[in-house]
Amino acid sequence: MLPTTGIAMLGYAGVGMLIAAWLFVSFSQPSPKRVLVEWFGTCGLYLALVSLFVSLSLRAQESGSTPALVAFGFLVALFGSGLVVSLVQTVLALRTPGRLTTSATN
Repeated sequence: MLPTTGIAMLGYAGVGMLIAAWLFVSFSQPSPKRVLVEWFGTCGLYLALVSLFVSLSLRAQESGSTPALVAFGFLVALFGSGLVVSLVQTVLALRTPGRLTTSATN
């Protein structure tokens, strides 16, 4: 049975975004629209990873494991910053379609 917490639902939504973007990018030609979908997929990947490590951090906190809490907290910060960067790049791709020289699959 799948857990139905808010964090788990965000994680599953991120995985769904990633899979949908991966399929679209795999079968489409390079275009400004594809760059936008690449960044949406990247956001989905980071959202799934952040959700996973937040869940593990909460579990470590409940069990009182300080080393696990520090390790998972570091990973939350690392992937959270990646999520922020990918969200900024997604907004830039929305604002200036066709003008970006970078894409998520470079």
